[in-house]
Amino acid sequence: MSAGPADATQLRASRMLAALALLPLAIVLCAAWRYDLAANIHADYRRLVAAVFVVFAGLAGCAWLAARSGWRHAAMLPLLAACVPLAGVVVFAGWAQVGAAVLLAAAALAVASCFGDARRSGIAIAAMVGMACIAAVVGWSLPLPIHRRGVYLAVALLLVVVRWRALREMSRTAAANLCGIAAAHPAWSILLAGAAAIASLGLWLPSLNYDDNAVHLVLQSQLLADGYYHLDVQSQSWAVAPWANNVLHAVAALFAGRESRAAAASLWLLLGIAGAWRLARALDASPATALAAAAVFAAQPLAGYFTTSMQVDGANAAILLHLAAIAATPAAARPGPFVLGILAGLLLALKTSNLLYLLPLLAWLCASMPAGARMRWLGRMGLGLLPVAASSYAYAWWITGNPLFPFYNAVFKSPYYPAENFRDLKWMAGMSWRSLWDLAFRTDAYGQFFPGAAGLSVLATLPALAIDAIRRPAPRWLALWAIAAGGALFWHMQYLRYLFPALAVLAVLGSVALARLLDRRLFAAAVVLLVGIDALLMPTTSWYLRDNDWPLQLREGAAARARIVRTMLPERALLERVMARDPDACVLMSDPKAPFVGAGHGHAISLHRRYDPELWRARNEAEADASGGKWRALLSRIGATHVLVDPAEEPLLAGVLAADGYAMQVRDGALEAWASPAGSTCNSPLLQRRSRR
Repeated sequence: MSAGPADATQLRASRMLAALALLPLAIVLCAAWRYDLAANIHADYRRLVAAVFVVFAGLAGCAWLAARSGWRHAAMLPLLAACVPLAGVVVFAGWAQVGAAVLLAAAALAVASCFGDARRSGIAIAAMVGMACIAAVVGWSLPLPIHRRGVYLAVALLLVVVRWRALREMSRTAAANLCGIAAAHPAWSILLAGAAAIASLGLWLPSLNYDDNAVHLVLQSQLLADGYYHLDVQSQSWAVAPWANNVLHAVAALFAGRESRAAAASLWLLLGIAGAWRLARALDASPATALAAAAVFAAQPLAGYFTTSMQVDGANAAILLHLAAIAATPAAARPGPFVLGILAGLLLALKTSNLLYLLPLLAWLCASMPAGARMRWLGRMGLGLLPVAASSYAYAWWITGNPLFPFYNAVFKSPYYPAENFRDLKWMAGMSWRSLWDLAFRTDAYGQFFPGAAGLSVLATLPALAIDAIRRPAPRWLALWAIAAGGALFWHMQYLRYLFPALAVLAVLGSVALARLLDRRLFAAAVVLLVGIDALLMPTTSWYLRDNDWPLQLREGAAARARIVRTMLPERALLERVMARDPDACVLMSDPKAPFVGAGHGHAISLHRRYDPELWRARNEAEADASGGKWRALLSRIGATHVLVDPAEEPLLAGVLAADGYAMQVRDGALEAWASPAGSTCNSPLLQRRSRR
């Protein structure tokens, strides 16, 4: 009889906790309406998302009915749902990029199959270990003239053939696990496929990101054109910054025979989804809850944004989700220290600031080892870490004298950059008690975003996570780690993109916490709502996503890519036309605000203040000389065969070109490409002197 009041009290407590967990979701939804987050989302995109969700909701309903009726082939419906995003990538990114992604993944798995720990840790860990090893080998050999498509294809195919049995075993195990999960939880699997379909929309687009065209595409462009990397820190100050992600994109480009962003970006998206699943399972979530957490991760606006760009924070999030899951796993079930070192090395080879995320995790992993084994563990971990992490830092030190070039140059005083500690002062809005709220609803203060770009899932589930963290140690320490590491980065610079790894971890932790506080139906409704809202907010992450070119692509197919580039990035479009006419051209991009040299086969030069300080100063001096004499001297010094110029913006330079016999060769709107009378083959003494082969 005494159990009755106790049960009633427990029921009331559960209902109160459920209400507390749901209240933030209601508040966040009201705030989204109050701040009008939909203002930056085109109606066409809303209809596209609605259509996707109607299709996937129909599939989920069919899957639920099929599972209830005991249909043996219920797993076919989630597989059919997964074919939707795959078909979009095939049609709009092209078979070449899909093939490059498959070959890169196969080569990575073939390499990783040589490490027993990697094979036993699952296909996602194995893929990242293999990608790290490939990035390390290619990174160390970048200055050597060996990077040819035929060589890469031959080596990749040889790896696949030699390690075929191991690859087949790993693939069969992974496929069996996926089919088992899909068969047991078809509706949740379809929700995850729907979230991934929205995130994969970025893979359809050409590379429009500023940093991609100014920096990240340079490496693959040079390998495709010349077979080696120029290591030219004078034309591009970021040439020796941590380059693992650019290297992996370059490997995919060599496989495809042309620029390839979607190949590596699609792998990072899949690895991030796998990491979210793994972390949720490490926190004792059910398979259904883990699928829900993975869907919440995939629907985050920035998860979709990173499929449009070669920026590294999406890759960082994928690796850190797996490492967080490993940290939450008992020591006996973790990969060995050598494999963990490889993953840690990959993080540092992606970005130096990852050290803030990495050090606490490594300290925790080391401390959880028996006292007598810690030094041996650290030694083996270091053996995996150093060769993978060190290539860009070593080359930076050798070339510039600054291993962190161009950062902290006030300390290292490299002659190739101003003696200052680089810091982008545009994003110094400051921190306050309401920063987390402002990240969600006033996001434009924290980067080139629109309100809503941070998504709402973290804010909506944070109170549930707080309740779960009080009750259980694993989510408590992981949440404190993510908040502390992300907060340290945010304190240094208030820039949203750098926070994405922390937000990804918190979104997974919050989703798992929500499942512990709500009953099954309420949890399903809350997750579907969060996934739908965050997917709808994806265009707020960038100006080129806000412009919503997917309807144009759906109407015109892959042919729309050229029109999109021409409309959104005319400098790149004109550069591509010049390079198509004269593949050996040497092109000067005269607008210092548009340093989009990425498509220039490694033979394009910008006059940007940060990327080429020497030529930027020379350009300013030339503009101050009304006679045009200094422009003539500068053009002679550069040795460019073509100059891209807007005569209305740069009349002095345009006048010098016309007077000195340059011929206007190609025009696109106001932008013109002028060809030198000296010839169209690049023989620039400036570029030759700066190249360090």
